[in-house]
Amino acid sequence: MNDLVSRAIERFLAEESVPLQAGAENLDPAGMLHDAARRLDKPVDELVEDLGAWLVRQDEIWRLLRFCGQDFLDFLLRLEELPDRIRLVTDDLDIPEIGLSRSDDGLLWISFSHGQAVWTALLSGLLRAMADDYGALCVITPRDGGLCVDISDSAFATGRTFHLSPRIQAS
Repeated sequence: MNDLVSRAIERFLAEESVPLQAGAENLDPAGMLHDAARRLDKPVDELVEDLGAWLVRQDEIWRLLRFCGQDFLDFLLRLEELPDRIRLVTDDLDIPEIGLSRSDDGLLWISFSHGQAVWTALLSGLLRAMADDYGALCVITPRDGGLCVDISDSAFATGRTFHLSPRIQAS
């Protein structure tokens, strides 16, 4: 697990031009993120949120995510399936189960079975990027070990076109 996560973090930091201290590539993933956050004078959770948004920009990951729903609300309502979808790609990540609930006022509440802090930050960045991708206007707020999502306008902007195969886009 650490190799896959470490490579992703290294690639993220390199693409974002974040300098690491000498030997930082030998640190565990959390150590690399802490080192980078210190160098950027930025809280670690903000850097992890940026990592979540960066993950959506990776075509293979974007396709896996967009396959989860027709629109942003549909995507959110299928978030509970995300850990199993990730396990189809790699089974050596410790992905928490995702719980969803909806309040009477239409807010969607997302909770995690474990590892709330890092997953809250990572999923917050990922959801912000996916909301933009779908063209939805929403507010995503970390609360009580999870996230609260308030969708103001699900068709605020034109979303990015999705085709399951990249070859369809080329034709």
